[in-house]
Amino acid sequence: MLKNLRIQNYAIIEQLDWALSPQLSVITGETGAGKSILLGALGLILGERADANVLFDKEKKCVVEGVFDISKLELNSFFEQYELDYEDNCTIRREISAQGKSRAFINDTPVNLSQLRELTEQLVDLHRQHQTLALQEEAMPRLFVDAMAENLSFTQAYRSAWKAYQQSLQQFKLLQSTREQALREQDFLQFQYDELEKLNIQEGELQQAEEESKILEHAEGTKKQLLGILTQLDGEEWSVLSLSKSIASALQHLRQIDGRMHEVAERMQSLYLELKEVSGEIESIEGATEVNPARLEELSERLNALNRVMKKHGVNDEASLLQLRDQWSSKLQTIIAGEEQLQALEQQAKLQEEDLRKQAKVLSERRLKAAPLLEQAVMQLLAQVGMPMAQLEVRIETTDLNAFGQDKIRLLFSANKGMSLQDLGKVASGGELSRLMLCLKSVVADKTALPTLIFDEIDTGISGEVARKVGQLLGALAKSHQLLSITHLPQIAACGQAHYFVYKVDAGERTASKVKLLTQDERIMEIAKMLSGDPPSSAAVENARGLIKN
Repeated sequence: MLKNLRIQNYAIIEQLDWALSPQLSVITGETGAGKSILLGALGLILGERADANVLFDKEKKCVVEGVFDISKLELNSFFEQYELDYEDNCTIRREISAQGKSRAFINDTPVNLSQLRELTEQLVDLHRQHQTLALQEEAMPRLFVDAMAENLSFTQAYRSAWKAYQQSLQQFKLLQSTREQALREQDFLQFQYDELEKLNIQEGELQQAEEESKILEHAEGTKKQLLGILTQLDGEEWSVLSLSKSIASALQHLRQIDGRMHEVAERMQSLYLELKEVSGEIESIEGATEVNPARLEELSERLNALNRVMKKHGVNDEASLLQLRDQWSSKLQTIIAGEEQLQALEQQAKLQEEDLRKQAKVLSERRLKAAPLLEQAVMQLLAQVGMPMAQLEVRIETTDLNAFGQDKIRLLFSANKGMSLQDLGKVASGGELSRLMLCLKSVVADKTALPTLIFDEIDTGISGEVARKVGQLLGALAKSHQLLSITHLPQIAACGQAHYFVYKVDAGERTASKVKLLTQDERIMEIAKMLSGDPPSSAAVENARGLIKN
């Protein structure tokens, strides 16, 4: 519901702050006073294109702001989808700079025009003369038929199932695409993995192999040197060990004579024993040192193989090679497991599709039952609003499964006797479409939440009793929904809960448009003028009172 509309610097409106009735607001005024300009300003916050030529003052920006009560429209998902702050009283604002630059806001957060339209098309249903109506589009016929069939719980369940189905399809396609790419890489991954797996790399082996290789490369020289050292230590009569032993014995004897020699004798004895151990260790190392050209060649080949793959993969140690091997192993396992996952997702999507088809069939059956009821109810109302020969057909055709079921719903219409039924845009005038929309919405008004409904001159081509019936229909619909109607007919103006009068005033060198909420007396006089002219006759005044009372 549109609670308030603020217009600043638009066309011939300098400043307007307009609080609207929650029921039926009628708008009257002389031709050219600015009634349609109000709708033009409203169109800006509905996402229509902006033009700097609409500025009242070319040096200032234009601002149009509407405050909507959206508490009953279940729009939280829209705000979550676009990460917008939700408020029951939603403020929508459109600004046009003097340079023609346009900006749009929802609750003070900038949005693009497509987001703005997505929201406002659920808030306002604006019908203007000579424009294509939403009625001619596929969504609106489906809305009416589903409302008549009381399909709300069915459509909500179907949409939830459809969303889950689409998510499964998306996951399947993503995994399929990823898997196809992985399959193209599988042979190469397998080759690289097999190469490293065949090498049977052990962590730390590179350093060990390099050390062993270095020892083998110098084994012959090392062995020769060690033998020479052993000879010097213990291989001759005057070897190091025999001399140190002799010295240690002499000092042991002297310390018995001279106490000062005690420490020196002990140290010499320790030195002898240490040299003896060193000699034993050198002998052990020499014995273990093997000249082995075959083993050296084997190590050389191993080191060459390791260095080659490290260079190939740009790493510096075998730990990095092992990490690469494990990564490739994991990828290969994912590719193998991916086939099972892909099959599982495909099966899940298949089951979801089967369930959707069952739900779509139920929707179709309910729609087919509701269609003739809607046709009959609407044609009865059309007869009351001056179209007794009008024919309406709800045509339901089976189509591919989609977000709304498997039905394509069209409204075919004929306003006059003898004319064939055709799509609305081909056979209905603007006034006829407006009255048809009024009848359709009146039929389903108690079955669904409707947006604010605005009619621009629904009275075109009617008068007298038909006009009174249209007014009564508007009044009845407005008991549960907000309506705005721009009219020239007193019968319709008399049915409003609030009556707004649009007029022009001279403001210096400019003419400005104003909107005034009429009091009861002012309203009687305005309707009287619509009946007989200005000034109105006393009979017209009494007639106006009678119209308002009725």
